[in-house]
Amino acid sequence: MYKLFRRSLYPGNFEVHMAGACDPGLAREHNEDAISLQEDDSRGYYLAIVCDGMGGHNAGEVASAIAVETISAYVDGNFRKQNPRELLYHAFTLASQRITEHTQKNPDTEGMGCTAVMVMGVREKMWVAHSGDSRAYLVDKRAATPITLDHTMVQELVSKGVITKDQAAVHPYRGRISRCLGHGKSRGVPDINAGLIAVGDNILLCSDGLSDVVPPEDLHAIITQCTPEQAVRELVQAANDQGGPDNISAVLLRRLL
Repeated sequence: MYKLFRRSLYPGNFEVHMAGACDPGLAREHNEDAISLQEDDSRGYYLAIVCDGMGGHNAGEVASAIAVETISAYVDGNFRKQNPRELLYHAFTLASQRITEHTQKNPDTEGMGCTAVMVMGVREKMWVAHSGDSRAYLVDKRAATPITLDHTMVQELVSKGVITKDQAAVHPYRGRISRCLGHGKSRGVPDINAGLIAVGDNILLCSDGLSDVVPPEDLHAIITQCTPEQAVRELVQAANDQGGPDNISAVLLRRLL
């Protein structure tokens, strides 16, 4: 298992603790997921990213690596030069462009791309951006509630009232992505939401290797009973206990003060 743990402390009695884990699962030889956690004490922001690659070995993992690197670098280089929504929009579209450019130069990687979900925080203010079906959840004392809406063909049918959520859960095309980074076109336009994180609240970012096999009530139980470091390990184990059919990524942010 690849693990990355960080702790962020900011002036004015504000503290957020971040932890992440990334695991290949039990059914796949290679890990096409990528995660990143970073902070900038001098400018006062923190950032977490989960990307889930598509396109197979030597393609999907390349796409997710390009996305994580591009988004992180763009935010670092342009923080305070743009408002947060513009910043994240341009970070995602640039990452999608870079993936597409790589594919054009390397025809053997045709069709590669990745989903992405990220959170950027400035003290209690947070912006969540995503493209694809990697998710963000707000986990508080009551429940684990998705704060992103999957970009899939089936979710679009649910949103239009064509099918129900129960029908979507067993739909044969439920895994088909309608938006992503790269994949032959610069389709990386993200949905961006803004909000606040209260003391004791958690933000979970994860790939579908976790959300597809571990229900929200189990996510909630694990996260609220564990430290962030323990929680990401337990979340990975919970997915593997269900067969680990896909790569698994979990990044958790918890506001402590």
